[in-house]
Amino acid sequence: MFYFGQNFGFFIGSLQENITHKHYALQVSVSFHSSLRLQVKGKDEILGQAFLINSKVEHQLQCEGLQITLLINPLSSIGHQLFLILDRSEFSILPDPITLLFQNLLKQYTTDLPQEEIAQSISDILREYSCLCENENHVQDDRIIKTLSLLEHHFDEILSLEAAAAFCHLSPPRFLHLFKEKTQLNFRRYQLWNKTIKSLPFLAHHSITHTAHAFGFTDSSHYTRTFKETFGFSPKFFVSKK
Repeated sequence: MFYFGQNFGFFIGSLQENITHKHYALQVSVSFHSSLRLQVKGKDEILGQAFLINSKVEHQLQCEGLQITLLINPLSSIGHQLFLILDRSEFSILPDPITLLFQNLLKQYTTDLPQEEIAQSISDILREYSCLCENENHVQDDRIIKTLSLLEHHFDEILSLEAAAAFCHLSPPRFLHLFKEKTQLNFRRYQLWNKTIKSLPFLAHHSITHTAHAFGFTDSSHYTRTFKETFGFSPKFFVSKK
């Protein structure tokens, strides 16, 4: 089962076709019975029941049994709190209290449960671990906040660097520096992440080629490559699990 909302998405099922990848999102993965096998680039494989993986860390995760993987927007309140837990580490063991909550969720999981009901249960769990900052969006710069909003409304096209910089009244080099400083991601990579996330509901009901064109990708190969780099599996795998 797949679900993607505004600040997080989740996948429930086994992970046996996951390739090495990295993505903008923070990742939380929890297994019910089987162990998770985590391979971070340059490190030995580690086994565990629950992992928190930092943004942009190249990794591969495998699990033969039931597990839940969440991809969380680092700019959200819960994302900010998870960054604090990681303390600049590439990954860590997820704290026991939140692990037990997700394992209890998996214990009650059945394939006929509505996605929205599961998403609400996950939101309730995450809300307990959200930080206490006043701002829901943790980008403390109005220019970048407005740029993120602009990208939200132009997810079906590639907004040029020059256009984004002009929107912020900055030179392109200064804009790139500021964007990465505030989001920890380069501008081009964020665009691709945003477009790929936005494409998922459309992909569930349309062909890969149609989806690629509708969301401003060069062709289906470009879309498939970006999809694999973002999630670690192909669009075909996603469609097969809907």
